[in-house]
Amino acid sequence: MNRYWTRLVACGLLVTVMLGAQAASAHPQRVTGLVLSVLPEHRQAIVRCDAVGAKPAQTTLFRLPPNVSVAALHAGDRIVALVDEDGRQAGGLPLDDLRIIPQAAPPSAVRIVHPLNVGDRMPATRFVDQLGHGFDFAAFRGESVVLAFIYTRCRDPKECPLISSNFRVLQTRFANGPYHLVEMTLDPNYDRPAVLARYGALFGADAKHWTLGTGDPNTVLDFDARFGIDPFADPRLGLIHTERTVFIDPHGTIVDFIDEAAWNPADVSARLLAVESRSSNPLARLDFELSKAAVAVCGNRVAGFSGLEDLAIVLVIMGAGAWLLQRLARKIFAEQI
Repeated sequence: MNRYWTRLVACGLLVTVMLGAQAASAHPQRVTGLVLSVLPEHRQAIVRCDAVGAKPAQTTLFRLPPNVSVAALHAGDRIVALVDEDGRQAGGLPLDDLRIIPQAAPPSAVRIVHPLNVGDRMPATRFVDQLGHGFDFAAFRGESVVLAFIYTRCRDPKECPLISSNFRVLQTRFANGPYHLVEMTLDPNYDRPAVLARYGALFGADAKHWTLGTGDPNTVLDFDARFGIDPFADPRLGLIHTERTVFIDPHGTIVDFIDEAAWNPADVSARLLAVESRSSNPLARLDFELSKAAVAVCGNRVAGFSGLEDLAIVLVIMGAGAWLLQRLARKIFAEQI
């Protein structure tokens, strides 16, 4: 019994020391800025931070604190908060002690558009493809469409280049079937048709089945924003933007989204076959849904992992944890007897 309490106190002291060391290592700094976009599904916000001393203004992705309602924050609001640079993760820097200053009118930097959701029809917006030809999504009626968002100057191999590489795999899988691939630029001022044509050639894009779109910059960026994608320039990282791949049925209706860049082409193929009520690999469809759910709950920290693999890992961890707890309980009860 004495040994049990000795171990319990020792563990408590160890935890206290660890928490104290963590608190001592934190160096929170005050940050103020303009909210450019709110990502409610991941509890994130893109903020244009004000310049402080020699530190220039910059656009940064933040994670919202647990005690703040996502619904209370809007594009155009200003914020005052504390941020710990040591807490940087894939999901953004964590904010603390957040104070929201609502704006009566949104600034010109924020795009006010009507969002598009599952079940909506694709709008009749006109664009220009990599060959300089005009098009809209009505041109793809009768085909299932996969729509993604990229820009040609993206330097992160795990984002836009990865999406385009996956599109190349889809192009091969679909062959001459009733499918069409569309990548819409996030950088329409630079990504003109000739630039998109060169970019498409790097990935073997066949213009008959794979369209790279641009057009009037405001028109293109408004269209991107309707899918929750509002890119903002950062001098170090290029464009900061969220990820979204859109699935459109042959009637031009949005049927699904997946919010990560590292999706599996086999899973996407299975999802499209299911949209058309055609037979497909049930395991691939399950993997698609699990991956989508994992990203929705955990954000892009789990992007690139297989949904089935994630589930298997979770089950193994839960099983190992249950076994350890059982052994610990037996040991405690044995010492008490």
